[in-house]
Amino acid sequence: MKEIFKIFQFLLLMYGVFGADEDEVKSVSVMEGDSVTLNPDLTHIQGFNQILWRFGSQGSTIASIVGKVISYEEEEIFRDRLELDQTGSLTIKNMRTKHSGRYKAEINHSTGTLLTIFIVTVYVSPDVIDAAKGEMKLMSVMEGGTVTLDVPQLTGDELIVWRFGDEEKLIAKHDLEAKSPPLYDDTAERFRDRLKLNDQTGSLTITNTRTTDSGVYKVKISSNKQTLYKRFTVTVSERGLSGGAVAGIVVGVLLLAAAAAGVMYFYLRLRTTNLPNQTWSVLTEDCVIINPDTKIQRGDEIQWLFEDTIIAEIKEENREKTPHKGPDERFKNRLYLDETTGSLTIRNIKTEDKGLYTLKIRRGREILHKRFIVFVRERMRPVMEGDPTTLHPETEIQKGDEIQWLFGDKERTVLAEIKNTEVTKYDGTDKRFRDGLQLDKEAFTLTITNTTAAHNGYYTLKITRGRDKIYKRFHVYVKERRITVLEGKSVTLNPARKINNDDVIEWLFGDEEQQTLIAEINGKAGEIFIYDDDADERFRDRLELDKTTGSLTINNTRTEHSGVYKLEIRSSSGDSEQTFTVIVREKVEEKLLKRGDSVTLKPDTKIQRDDQILWMFGDQDKLIAQIRGGTVDDDVNERFRGRLKLDKMTGSLTITDIEAEHSGLYKLQIISSSRGILCKKFKVSIKQRNEEVTAGDPVHLNTALNEIQRDDEIQWRFGKENSLIAEIKGGTGVTHDVPDERFRDRLELDEKTGDLIIKNSTAEHAGRYKLKIRSSKGNTYRTYTVTIKVRFVEVAAGESVRLNTALTEIQRGDEIQWRFGKENSLIAEIKEGTGVTHDVPDERFRDRLELDEKTGDLTIKNSTTKHAGYYKLKISSRKGNTTWKYSVNIRGAAVTKEARTESSMKEKTGKNLLFALNFFKFTTLSCSDVCDSASFRFQTNDCK
Repeated sequence: MKEIFKIFQFLLLMYGVFGADEDEVKSVSVMEGDSVTLNPDLTHIQGFNQILWRFGSQGSTIASIVGKVISYEEEEIFRDRLELDQTGSLTIKNMRTKHSGRYKAEINHSTGTLLTIFIVTVYVSPDVIDAAKGEMKLMSVMEGGTVTLDVPQLTGDELIVWRFGDEEKLIAKHDLEAKSPPLYDDTAERFRDRLKLNDQTGSLTITNTRTTDSGVYKVKISSNKQTLYKRFTVTVSERGLSGGAVAGIVVGVLLLAAAAAGVMYFYLRLRTTNLPNQTWSVLTEDCVIINPDTKIQRGDEIQWLFEDTIIAEIKEENREKTPHKGPDERFKNRLYLDETTGSLTIRNIKTEDKGLYTLKIRRGREILHKRFIVFVRERMRPVMEGDPTTLHPETEIQKGDEIQWLFGDKERTVLAEIKNTEVTKYDGTDKRFRDGLQLDKEAFTLTITNTTAAHNGYYTLKITRGRDKIYKRFHVYVKERRITVLEGKSVTLNPARKINNDDVIEWLFGDEEQQTLIAEINGKAGEIFIYDDDADERFRDRLELDKTTGSLTINNTRTEHSGVYKLEIRSSSGDSEQTFTVIVREKVEEKLLKRGDSVTLKPDTKIQRDDQILWMFGDQDKLIAQIRGGTVDDDVNERFRGRLKLDKMTGSLTITDIEAEHSGLYKLQIISSSRGILCKKFKVSIKQRNEEVTAGDPVHLNTALNEIQRDDEIQWRFGKENSLIAEIKGGTGVTHDVPDERFRDRLELDEKTGDLIIKNSTAEHAGRYKLKIRSSKGNTYRTYTVTIKVRFVEVAAGESVRLNTALTEIQRGDEIQWRFGKENSLIAEIKEGTGVTHDVPDERFRDRLELDEKTGDLTIKNSTTKHAGYYKLKISSRKGNTTWKYSVNIRGAAVTKEARTESSMKEKTGKNLLFALNFFKFTTLSCSDVCDSASFRFQTNDCK
């Protein structure tokens, strides 16, 4: 656990060093096996174009939303663990310590990009869990025998944690996903060599049982889909007496005692109660009061432990408070224990004080436990590069004190000191502080003027008072000036200080290895020189330098202007530097279309006679159309054959009859003898296909291909798990079933076109289907969202069934049709406002149907089991046709074959549904798993 804390502190420190002003950082802690949901600020996601979730120091993309399409990268570490919803919230299920790290949400808007960073720490299983969770099972065994505690069937990705007793000590753990051997942790050696955890089933076996093994055993099983708890109460009986004999003796003794004394006494063993845990995050040098928030009673014995070491206690006999120095005497003279509240005060807290603090309260036969996880972060003092920063002692300086300001992690460099009222300043061994320090003799503050990245690090105030020494530490982080601008806009870089008339100003571009002078102001002469032909002429006619302020403006920015800009100022008062990092984001014009649409992509500029026009497509910038020497060629690429039209006068490109294979990135490049090279990008997207059918009807998913070519490959996948359900390779089609068998005998794959049909659809076939077409032209992807419409109604035999259309009133010209069964028999209809009912050949509906001519609702009176089955409603109106399907179940002595088939299907999928009369449920696209999220409280208290 100590290693986990070190990792967490390191991550926090890394954020402090590399974070940016615009980034929002949140810290989240979660226990292994649990789930966590990372929620971006709702105000950030409004009107977003794209959300990217990244993980780790490399920033690998793990999930994304483009438009409304959600996709997941095939990262093995997150397999089947991620859920991303349309609000941008990312859920990671069944977490392990390997999922600790930095998660970043990049939310792209047309106006810019917003970032939210989450530092997630996954802890190994703690000493305790919630005793109230899980079902209870009673088990008995004779001493010396063997008992096996069975758990539900496993799927292969579970984390299994077994605990024992009132204190719920961890005794066994196994991570099936990691395929590591089971771990046994029994510090008391109660179960030495007597535990066996089955790595296939998760069951725990205790051999050669003893009476001391009696007690409560708890297991927590965490998987990618859910978290289960189970409890076992095991009783180990002594050998020599049968269970009946033992029971008889116990009853006899109790009755005899009651008759003699009228009182029965019961032996009570110590009971342990676990109070809610707390997590605190504090800053170094804070005075922290850890308050248990529980009332201390007279006679309570109190112990505070740091990790496993007692650091403070109050004993019952004399109520004497005893603070301890702790490991390595780290808490010497810094602890205070309040007898009234039980709170522990830690003065001048340090980074090495981070860790687990446990409060134990013994009250009669009960022991109360409460745990506090404390994080201690360095005090960070961020400052923008070029700005000054002042470090304040924030402690009383007494007469005669000697003051030293030191720099560096090991405090080896003296920057300034005051001895006997004399002030001395130093430049540092590498002159980085030359002419850059100010020490206030009255306030004892240290000011660093014109900060640069070289001034990053630790600063220590050392106060020598006689034989005593007082230290106060500061962490200064100098942030570079980072400016983000959208391509085509202007950006101005402003000096941090006022420019004097005789200052020499130089602006340079590029990294330290290759810097190019691009603009300067020459001191007293005040002459301005702009070198926009240097640096590959990328700044030609784009730079402006303000003589008064020294500010540099870059007009009509392009991505090639991204990079490091350095300002050097030489003046009579000293030299200074500033660094700016400019990021120019690509301007991409987006087009969202439907299949078969046409679109025209237009340049932002007027085309000149001698301009060369190049239109390219895709990541490889494949040429698809061009104008060279006045000649138009728009039939270059086979994929676009017959679909492109390039306008010679405007340079605009029109794409007709758009299909999914035409979605992607388009790039326009204009090569001009007078204006250089101009670029513009377009992103063309195709709306995802929505298929909506009524339950029982087939679902047709069309590839829009006339014929699959010889070497083409087709893959159909389904759901969040991205399960492969059908494929074509080498001209041969194969269908697959998913683990829950929902597609068994329902899939048809057309080997000529690749079209997929789902027969006899049910609600569980709703969801997202992905098509991948691999051909000589490249890969094409399409997404289909399938919605299955079903309404369920259940009544008892003899009651009436009312099937509601959900219409308030039928409009003039609307038509209603009600049909029944596999034969799709017409049983009722409304035309031109008049309703008519029909009977089927077996006359099961004779004199039983009522049709409401105002709403179209259908009532079946005096129902029998013969009326169970599917009813289909079709509403024809000016807005189009709407179809609904109703599944009616009649509870009675007999059930129809159709109803029995439906009931069997429900039972098989584990979704038994009971619906009251006239109650209906709409089954929509998908349903989300629910995961518990822990709430942590971070608190720092000031103490006097």
